[in-house]
Amino acid sequence: MTIICRHDLYVWKLAGIACLMLATIVASTDPAGAQNAGEEIKKFELRIENGRLADGRKTIRVRRGDTVEITWYADRAAVVHLHGYDIEITANAERPQIMSFSASATGRFPIELHGRAGSYGGGRHAVLIYLEVHPR
Repeated sequence: MTIICRHDLYVWKLAGIACLMLATIVASTDPAGAQNAGEEIKKFELRIENGRLADGRKTIRVRRGDTVEITWYADRAAVVHLHGYDIEITANAERPQIMSFSASATGRFPIELHGRAGSYGGGRHAVLIYLEVHPR
């Protein structure tokens, strides 16, 4: 017959609590778990033809914390600027350009085509599409 004293029960309780705390710490520091919870990669391919988006899309929607990659193709040199994040790339016919960032600010942000002399718009800015970043 085994006699369990209060001290043994106390030790087992503490060991159980310690195991739960350790499991919680390990789960919260797991890089794979962190990526699944808040950092999903959202990829988009957009083509500019004659100063407009070829597919007529009006909005890109993502969630805060997402990593966003927008691959831009253009039939001629085009400066593309994402307002609010202050990212600017130059897409051209020879090779696509990737606009990559973490969606940290929520809101609606215009992505504009910035014209220069001899390119689209002749010095004007035109909204190509909007980026909407929604809270999680």
